[in-house]
Amino acid sequence: MSISLILAIIFYIYFIVLFFLMNGVAFSGFFFILGSICLIYHLSRNKIKKCRGLYMFIKGFIVIIISIFIIVESMIISFPKNNIENCDYVIVLGARVIGNEVGLTLKGRLDKTLEYIEKNNNSNCKVIVSGGKGDDENISEAEAMKRYLVKKGLNSNRIIKEDKSVNTNENFKFSKEKIEKDSKKEISNLNIKVVTTDFHAFRSSKYAKNIGYRKLNFYTEKTKWYLVPVLYVREFFAIIKMFIINFI
Repeated sequence: MSISLILAIIFYIYFIVLFFLMNGVAFSGFFFILGSICLIYHLSRNKIKKCRGLYMFIKGFIVIIISIFIIVESMIISFPKNNIENCDYVIVLGARVIGNEVGLTLKGRLDKTLEYIEKNNNSNCKVIVSGGKGDDENISEAEAMKRYLVKKGLNSNRIIKEDKSVNTNENFKFSKEKIEKDSKKEISNLNIKVVTTDFHAFRSSKYAKNIGYRKLNFYTEKTKWYLVPVLYVREFFAIIKMFIINFI
């Protein structure tokens, strides 16, 4: 059995798990497309090999894509994510809300926030819950996050809602407005802790620094092992998009 056929089977199985067994995880369709590409190559590889120019082009293209992928993923993985120093404000980045309840990813981020506060016995920092309302969500991510934290025992007076943002860049932009209004200080002079999921930290830091955050560090939730392929691949494309937009 060829490698391309084995990969096609693996990608199809993973797509089925994500789409049908896990309620359609975002970006799961990419693995269906990837499986189809591998299957088409498997069925056509003898014809492709006869055309040496096309065969060499495909091999070269694959090598380039894999090299770029490895470089980007290395930046994601090596980025510092477990800083436990005290801070002035904690920003918790939003994620999917299911109905009125936080989803699996968002629950992990909120639990990590509570863990950080407990570890540091930090009674002074305020928590910015950042995330607007998606089309398929009953309430804003910020509202769902606040309800969860309060239910877990965090004083509501310590929580500031930012419920307008629809992407990571806006998370930081609108959270900056909330923090500067609350503290009466510029964001560059404040120590900010960001809580998100590990794969998301590198890109988040770039957006934050572009907006004016200077004293910034992260305390992140670890991605569930079965979601690592889809989330890290999705993040790869998000980072490439970010670099292209910044370059243009």
